[in-house]
Amino acid sequence: MNNAIGKPQVLREVNLSLIQKLIFDKGPISKPELSRISGLSLPTVNKLVDELVKANYVVEAGLLGRGAGRRAMLFEANHNAGCFIALYYNWGKYQACIADLTGKMLFEGNYALDSSSGQAALESTILAIDSMLKKAPSEVKAIGVGVPGAVLPDGRLIGIPKIKVWEGYNLIEALSSHYSMPVCIENDVKLSAVGFYHTHVSSTFDNIVYIYAGNGMGSGIILNGRLYRGSSNFSGELGFMAPLSLTPNKEDYTSTGGYLEGLLRDFVLYEQKKEHTPDHLYLEQLSGVLSGAIANYIAVLNPDAIILGGETFNDKLIELIVKKVSVYAPKSSMPEILYDKNPKTGITGLVLFCLGEATIRTQLVQDLGV
Repeated sequence: MNNAIGKPQVLREVNLSLIQKLIFDKGPISKPELSRISGLSLPTVNKLVDELVKANYVVEAGLLGRGAGRRAMLFEANHNAGCFIALYYNWGKYQACIADLTGKMLFEGNYALDSSSGQAALESTILAIDSMLKKAPSEVKAIGVGVPGAVLPDGRLIGIPKIKVWEGYNLIEALSSHYSMPVCIENDVKLSAVGFYHTHVSSTFDNIVYIYAGNGMGSGIILNGRLYRGSSNFSGELGFMAPLSLTPNKEDYTSTGGYLEGLLRDFVLYEQKKEHTPDHLYLEQLSGVLSGAIANYIAVLNPDAIILGGETFNDKLIELIVKKVSVYAPKSSMPEILYDKNPKTGITGLVLFCLGEATIRTQLVQDLGV
């Protein structure tokens, strides 16, 4: 168990993170207002804001009001204090962006990933990062990469059939030896969960599951407002969910992304053979498979909401899924089923994830989660 929460230094980091986030989100803002919103004493807020100013993350933004009396100083984020680079893998290429320390995207681009070999994939990743570095308007504080596989605690990638040449590869180690700034790597769907949660439902829900189905499949889990990774960062690997069958399976699915991902691949291949809208049988079978997986999530996690995203989903399919799930889950435990059509949810999550490395909140994020 992590006992860091009771330590004064960690409490200070928690408070510092809180004040920084409030300034970034609500600035220009005064110290008295920060004290009121945060619940921290004014002397404590004074010290924390002064520390943020000294660290160059926050700047003065003028005085509050126009009266003749004493007016409070306002503070806001220093947009020129630094930036970071985010690369999010999707369909054979990287969605890339440069964002400032408030999370605002300043530049976006796309870069191909050469997956013909592990070295070629690394070199094309470095090429993308170097291209973004040339466009950076200020010091790059961190580099983040979203990948279609599980990232083990030691940095190795597993369950990554979309980039097979990186199976077992330590991407963090490889990039860290090439760049001096911090490098953070995370699973793509976990990042989508972070992105959707913090931009849409964090004020409403504490527990959500984000399910992606398209070029592969997976999920990201937010529990009590924090990204849940599991003991080896393998949580949410939906593609590896096994069938509920009395017949033993002789095939090894671990090298192909899992049983359920292979089943989805078969459905996608079937659809691609059609020259018209997917037929009724296709939708019935696919909705049956996905509704079973969703019902299992409900039974195990009992989330407030389940978000469906990715190219496989459409309004008709989701309508069928909701109908089928209602047969498995009690009405009192049914979560809201939401449809995410935003193609930038993943890279938005990566931007938010990188904020932990790009600001003074690095250790806090590592200790407490996103």
